[in-house]
Amino acid sequence: MSKSNLMAGFDPKFKTPEEYILGCTYEIWEERGVGLITDSYYSADCTLKTPLGVSNTAGAVVAGTFATLAEFPDRQALAEDMIIGLQNVGFYSSHRVRTSATHLGSGRFGHATGKALNMLTIADCVCRENRIVDEWLVRNQAGIARQLGIDPVQFGAELGRANPAAAAPGSAALLDRWADAKGLTIEGDKAIAMSVIDAWSAIWNGKNLRTMRDTYDRAVRFEAPTGELHYGVSNLDRVLITMLSSIPDGTFKAHHVIAIRAPDRPVRVAVRWSYAGKHAGHGRYGTASGADLVLLGISHVELRDGRIINEWMTLDELSVYAQIAVAKG
Repeated sequence: MSKSNLMAGFDPKFKTPEEYILGCTYEIWEERGVGLITDSYYSADCTLKTPLGVSNTAGAVVAGTFATLAEFPDRQALAEDMIIGLQNVGFYSSHRVRTSATHLGSGRFGHATGKALNMLTIADCVCRENRIVDEWLVRNQAGIARQLGIDPVQFGAELGRANPAAAAPGSAALLDRWADAKGLTIEGDKAIAMSVIDAWSAIWNGKNLRTMRDTYDRAVRFEAPTGELHYGVSNLDRVLITMLSSIPDGTFKAHHVIAIRAPDRPVRVAVRWSYAGKHAGHGRYGTASGADLVLLGISHVELRDGRIINEWMTLDELSVYAQIAVAKG
């Protein structure tokens, strides 16, 4: 499918998928055109899925946008990358955004602290005829909490107890948010996509961390779910061990993958994925609780000569602490 066909039905001011995602994001957030969500850019029944809840209307997106702006009024969203998949109608965008903001208003994160922070978000969107019709969004909220001086474990537990239905403990309800009804979807270069899926399956399902030596560049740059940066395979190894030790019997699944080549750029891959199992060990998520946990993530990677040189893992760990709290009762 050509890019001209991709943009059929879109406002002619947007020539490419990248222009559309950048443009509507800027108009809504930076220019405060929040009403454009319902008027121009989201379908009325758009489903927005996050690890901490689901909304099913454009009106709910408007309400969430205003709540975020009230708490972080100087918020600036800086696009780092967009990895685009070609759909039969429209396109699929995996949009990585670096946001800087100051906590100037009261809201989800409590009373205003005046503290500056940054956060990483990846939003996967299905876009058709100038509208976002489906969205999966993961934001580094545990990292936000830490930057504001809030204990993410306690805060996540409070969110879970306040809204247990949104925390959706147990694997089935959460996996339904992330899984596509038709199963794994791969767009772009299938061989590259499968090389990443197979490597991650060996690590997460096979518990074979030796695979990283063949899959990752020795000097890999890895951004972990709370925003901390790690360099080198040995440090990536340590992070993954803390996660696997918390959920040693878990099952990794890739739900949607885009793998693309572009001139003068590394190979880029976007993966929407889950890892589900019992909180049976002591590790990243504290003392074993026995809770059924699901990690819902979206990751971007860049490869050179077949090895991963950069990885951004977005995972809302407040959701994990919420699940544990709800399971404990």
